[in-house]
Amino acid sequence: MARRRVLLGAVAVLAACTGGYFGLRHWLAGLRGLDTPHVQQSLEHALIVVGWAAMVPAVALAACLWRYGSRVCAADRFPAPGARVIRDTPVLHGPPAQLRGAALKVLAAFLALLASGTLIASYRLIARLHA
Repeated sequence: MARRRVLLGAVAVLAACTGGYFGLRHWLAGLRGLDTPHVQQSLEHALIVVGWAAMVPAVALAACLWRYGSRVCAADRFPAPGARVIRDTPVLHGPPAQLRGAALKVLAAFLALLASGTLIASYRLIARLHA
């Protein structure tokens, strides 16, 4: 069951990326022949939209990682109780499990900081262009 969900998720990501690629090509073709200020405004708007579109799933993933890391630390067991695994996984207890839980929380914090930093950098780049 878990393998099927992973496969379906991978197919959905592939379909979204393919759709995004063709959508981007169509949008860029529509910018040809427009005046420079209009093109610049469209590109700035696209940078903000893409920044938010990239940040939201990254922060959602960070929240999931943080929550799972907290479950691992609280249960003192990795994988956490009730976790679905794709293949047989050895269960860790004690310090190795605590280390994995803490590593998941650090990864979550780092991912959230990178996502928000990317969005802040996008806004600052646009502000600098207008200064």
